[in-house]
Amino acid sequence: MYSHIFLFFSAVFFLAPVITAQSFPQIDLGYAIHTPTFINTTTSGTKIGLYNNIRFAQPPTGSRRFRNPVTPPPHEDGIQDGRDRLLISDCVSAVPPQAPFPGINGTSWGHEDCLFLNVWVPEGVREGDNVPVLHWLHGSAFAFGSKDLFGDGMGVYGWVSSAHEEMDANVGLHDGIAALQWTKTYISRFGGDPGNIAVGGQSAGAAMIAMMLVGNGGNGTLPFQKAFLSSPALMPRRNVTERRQEVYDQVLQAANCSSLVCLMDASQEALAVTNKKVLNLPGGSGGGTLGPGIGIGPFPDGQYLLDAVPILLQQGRYHKNVTAVMAGNTAAEGFGMTADVSTYEDFATLVHRLVPGASNTTVQHIRDMYPYPDSQLQLVANSWTTDAVFACNARAVANAYGKRAQREGVDLPVVNVSLARQFQSEVVKFSTGKLKQENKTDDWPLYVPGANMVNITLEGIEQSVDPWARKPNCEIILKTILDKRNGA
Repeated sequence: MYSHIFLFFSAVFFLAPVITAQSFPQIDLGYAIHTPTFINTTTSGTKIGLYNNIRFAQPPTGSRRFRNPVTPPPHEDGIQDGRDRLLISDCVSAVPPQAPFPGINGTSWGHEDCLFLNVWVPEGVREGDNVPVLHWLHGSAFAFGSKDLFGDGMGVYGWVSSAHEEMDANVGLHDGIAALQWTKTYISRFGGDPGNIAVGGQSAGAAMIAMMLVGNGGNGTLPFQKAFLSSPALMPRRNVTERRQEVYDQVLQAANCSSLVCLMDASQEALAVTNKKVLNLPGGSGGGTLGPGIGIGPFPDGQYLLDAVPILLQQGRYHKNVTAVMAGNTAAEGFGMTADVSTYEDFATLVHRLVPGASNTTVQHIRDMYPYPDSQLQLVANSWTTDAVFACNARAVANAYGKRAQREGVDLPVVNVSLARQFQSEVVKFSTGKLKQENKTDDWPLYVPGANMVNITLEGIEQSVDPWARKPNCEIILKTILDKRNGA
């Protein structure tokens, strides 16, 4: 659906595809036989077999619409090379006109039958080699993109449900879990090591990883050993039954329906139109999601996701079998993702989107966290979104895992190629190796002790102390959402 699986190689800069697969084997998965879709060559000369568009679950159509994925995948006859799905494997996507993505703003595309993933394998890797694996979950506001572009188009299909209907909550999250479970089950046939899987994700993808880390309150076993989270975008939701219902009702209205039966019977074309219409409705999410009310995105469902992620992490209700995590965010994550704010009333409205019951005193307390004058309320609002939606989630993950965690930050967009490759090298080392047991001056430090982190700046890569550990913002936000009077 939105997954790439990499068996490790030195670079991912691809040249024109070579339409031959002689040096790469057919892979028998039991339910299907796959051969490479393309063979690409990196700038360093390594050939990579791209086994694209592999089903990891049953098609989520018909009676499986709005339900958790069903496995195993269906049997497929013949040799599959993925080319018959090159233009039809994307999930339904809709990009609002105001989104900061020139070229695709206001567009929509995709199909409901989209539970596919790609596996990229270096030449020479064979079953039994047990090479490390990186499974990537993409971002983009839980609403648009694809495994071949960016993002994860799900929208209404993955995140809308009612507690009063026969629907599963957070279907998109469970799609991601099913994709990772597929990797654990089948990746050895490509030469990967099911005991050395690192899951990585950005924005919405990182948010799904964070939810997996606390899934079932930390009980059970996850299908990966390491986690790399870049800017986990999560609103601090807790009890949202009524607000979740409001979003569902908006979907019914947009579809000209009065019941779930009507939504289930809608044609794929009609539901895609509904998805675009709903995602373009005025939002009240406060950052991280699109659409009406609390937005089209994940929420605590009382079953798999028992509470807000930072609360579960603080309570120690997370998966301890994960051996290493790396969690990061940029310094100004909220810029470009926050509504226009020019008055104190605008700011109060923004805060109430996340904590609807916040009193005037609480709103003022939040306002006081940021040392900007009233003439710069937009900076206050941007900083609030940065903290509440992104940075405090990343810090909570690193703080929980402590000596098994590394933390990284980015001051500004970095265009320095050598810095980007140095960062890429560190991510590869993290994903393929063992976590360091002690801090060294030439290593990226462990988070604990000292809330250590690495900061990527225009001047270079520097070690520092986590700024979100030095200021009280995250603790204030956590106390705010823990206070039931604030209605988070």
